[in-house]
Amino acid sequence: MRKQSTARAPINIALIKYWGKRDEQLVLPYNPSISLSLDVFETKTTMMDSPNEAFTFHLNGQPNEAMKQKVSRFLQHFTKGVYPTHLHVETFNSGPTAAGLASSASGFAALAVCANHYYQTGFTLEELASITRLGSGSAIRSLLPGCVLWNTNGTIESLPFPFPEVYMAILVVNAFEKKIGSTEAMKSSVHTCPHYLDFVKQSHQDAVMFQQALMNRDLQAVGLLAEQNALAMHQVINSSIPPVHYLTEESYRIIHLIQEARNSKLFEGYCTMDAGPNVKVLMTVQDKSKFEEFAKTHHFPAVLWSGIDHVGAVIVNE
Repeated sequence: MRKQSTARAPINIALIKYWGKRDEQLVLPYNPSISLSLDVFETKTTMMDSPNEAFTFHLNGQPNEAMKQKVSRFLQHFTKGVYPTHLHVETFNSGPTAAGLASSASGFAALAVCANHYYQTGFTLEELASITRLGSGSAIRSLLPGCVLWNTNGTIESLPFPFPEVYMAILVVNAFEKKIGSTEAMKSSVHTCPHYLDFVKQSHQDAVMFQQALMNRDLQAVGLLAEQNALAMHQVINSSIPPVHYLTEESYRIIHLIQEARNSKLFEGYCTMDAGPNVKVLMTVQDKSKFEEFAKTHHFPAVLWSGIDHVGAVIVNE
């Protein structure tokens, strides 16, 4: 019987954003970030012995040479630097790939857990986290379920999230692959945005206030901090040289309409956006039907609903 391991990992959406590495080699962030692992999309990765000497990699059923090179380098953290051979890796994203919906985060979290099991390396969570972020910084947060804090020293920890009734509405404005990847845009922001360090300073403060809001069970404070921090990140991205514009006119239209609706007390919803055009809206289950009606009236994209993932990155199908 062929040796085989399969793992799954959730996507995560940062509510306090990660945007910039203070250490490129170790992938350490300038500021803490806080995320929610979501159950709407996931990555499932299988590693299996191959009768062929070569290493092969398929993404969503198709060979992907660029990602194969990155995956092979990543797996060498589990093989003491030896290039993988006699191995086939299959990865499937249930959501869009490279469209600002955290597929790289779930992808490398699943790959790390899968490799740890396949190679029987026995890495602890802390050791696995230090490897996982080398594939994708935000992937470190997909190792854990629920609300996750990524500290500036590279460690992660679970945070109590006292809102079991919270849902995330996902509005896919554009599901196509981004023209400029997050890694490239992030590096540009760090080196060229004139107010980048102001963003970092504010994000440190936001992370502290966010954790206090969680302790106070204050969803309004949590939502407003998330929305303000996301918009601040996009101001940084837009102010880089040359500027990068992930949010489109449609993205901004949706954001402004949701803010107006909230201010008019039609429903309580708070926007957050990663490095892409798609808008996510944090709200409670009580406002779901109101939001759906509002979304139809204003011709939003079809709403995808997500709850909170309570599993994290784990081995499956054993």
